[in-house]
Amino acid sequence: MNRPPTRDQLLSLRRQIVVVQYGKMLLEKKRDALIRAIEEDRRLFREIEKQFLDLCGKLSFSYSLVRIFDGNFALRVLKPVSPPLEIRSTFHVLVGCRYPQFQSPYEGLAAESEGLAYDPALASLNLDDLLKLLEEGKGLVWEFINKKAKLQALDRELKKTLQKINTLQHILLPSLGRDLKRIRETLSERERQELFNIKKLRTRMIRRQEKSRPERNFQRCSPSPSSRVSS
Repeated sequence: MNRPPTRDQLLSLRRQIVVVQYGKMLLEKKRDALIRAIEEDRRLFREIEKQFLDLCGKLSFSYSLVRIFDGNFALRVLKPVSPPLEIRSTFHVLVGCRYPQFQSPYEGLAAESEGLAYDPALASLNLDDLLKLLEEGKGLVWEFINKKAKLQALDRELKKTLQKINTLQHILLPSLGRDLKRIRETLSERERQELFNIKKLRTRMIRRQEKSRPERNFQRCSPSPSSRVSS
């Protein structure tokens, strides 16, 4: 942007550069805080992911045993008789990053409507093990989902923050610096030109004064016409 080379613009540019540098410093602090939070959550997520994968492996093995030994009976048993599960989401904020956390409205409560249509006396031990694993894995599944959603939101916020820092550092600050340099050089050139013009004008005035002094001295030294006639 071409700014007029004035002192007001020079002062305004200096203030803008200070503000941009301060904003860049705040963004860098936010970046560092996000990186620390992401590293800590990734460490926890790796542990939860390991437990989740172990749970999935156990569920897969247990379900295979149920299908092998129970057959179609297992499909009827595992058919849900409760309505679709409603998910409740709440939003949290961390260093300016807004991320969701999901929760079942029946979490921590024994929901009577949730059940399976089977008689425990007719079910095999494999089916009991499968249902036990499903019940124990509920909390782990929610924890896995929430931690993954949080990490995804933090990663997106970190990318935006890095993009803003790069924009300030490599585009905005250099542009303001070039404008500041141009205006400063223009004002310096104007000052030099004004000083040169002042010196030139002063020199002319001095020369005029020097030229006028001999004429005045000659007029003072020359005799008047009346004195010539009297003589």
